[in-house]
Amino acid sequence: MFCKLFILNIRRFFKNNKMMIMILLFSQIVSVVVSFMAYGMIMNTKRESESAGYSERFLDAKSYHDVYLPLEKIKPSLYKLLKSYGNKVRSVVIDGYDKEENTTIWMHFTYRNGNIIVDDEWKKTILDSQPNRIGRLYTDDEFYSGKKVLVTNGGYDNVKKCYINGTEYEVVGHFYEEGYIGNKSDKVVEVPFFSADDEMQIDAIGIQLATLPTVSEYNEFATEMLSLFDNQVYVYMPEKFSNDVKYMYKTYFIIAAIILGMSVINIGIVYGYILRTRTKYNAILSLCGAKKIQIVIINLLEIISMCLVSYGVSLLLFNNVIIPYGKDVFIYFTDIFDKYLYEDFLTIYLMAVIICALYNILKVLNKQTITFIRGGGRK
Repeated sequence: MFCKLFILNIRRFFKNNKMMIMILLFSQIVSVVVSFMAYGMIMNTKRESESAGYSERFLDAKSYHDVYLPLEKIKPSLYKLLKSYGNKVRSVVIDGYDKEENTTIWMHFTYRNGNIIVDDEWKKTILDSQPNRIGRLYTDDEFYSGKKVLVTNGGYDNVKKCYINGTEYEVVGHFYEEGYIGNKSDKVVEVPFFSADDEMQIDAIGIQLATLPTVSEYNEFATEMLSLFDNQVYVYMPEKFSNDVKYMYKTYFIIAAIILGMSVINIGIVYGYILRTRTKYNAILSLCGAKKIQIVIINLLEIISMCLVSYGVSLLLFNNVIIPYGKDVFIYFTDIFDKYLYEDFLTIYLMAVIICALYNILKVLNKQTITFIRGGGRK
């Protein structure tokens, strides 16, 4: 009996309130689609930040021509920056040059938990990308002990020892990384950080972060480098900052909150109006023995069924129109949205609708009951 009454009520609901139904459906479809878009843009921006290119996450400073500083003078500024960035540091690159030997010097390492350590990611990349190498890369023990070893990348073929900045180093390997050398006449070596002499001449420092740098992180790096090199340095400015990402997050949230708030208000106003036109109908249901909870459930099922329809339409619209046309701009949309995410959205959506609708149903029914009793008393 209850099911028949519910089906009859649904038919009556959609038949007698066509304009109101259209308004409600439209507002709900818009709110759901906007919610999808807001969430999608937030997650897409987050993934773009996490997968930002090497140069986008790189704080880089290169001194002017023939401007060099000894490593000993570089270290305090370097340690200060590394301590400030902490475990956000992904890798560090220091460039140096030995004029007498015409040798470009590179040092690669990273920073974890307050310590300079071997950059295993860089090490693996080098080993995987150079099958034609001769010898080996320096070991972790050699890195931490400061043993005078290095690997070459050109200019020192078939040499077991060489001199860098007047210090003798053992050549443990010859690597041939395409694009690694600068000038053709230069020789290139990779020296472990702790093996480098304090007098080694440095002209460039680069710190790669795990995510996009913030404006304050860039400013700190730029200020330190300009002071260190006495303004004789060019500091590369990243194309974008994570502060911009955070601002975009807030913008998306505000837009979504406004639209969803308007949608909830719309449900309260429009559905509340529909309920207020049912004074006689609800009174008849009460006289026929229907309990208040049954009337509440019937009305609640009406709005739930309508919201399921609007959610289904929104899902079709978003999946078949917005994602195909927006994936070129939001490249991670197809990875972000799956059936599990849609199910979670539906659960949250229905909970919000049920709470809003239940409040309005109880509010209207209480007023209608009082009105009906008073009306009956006057007769």
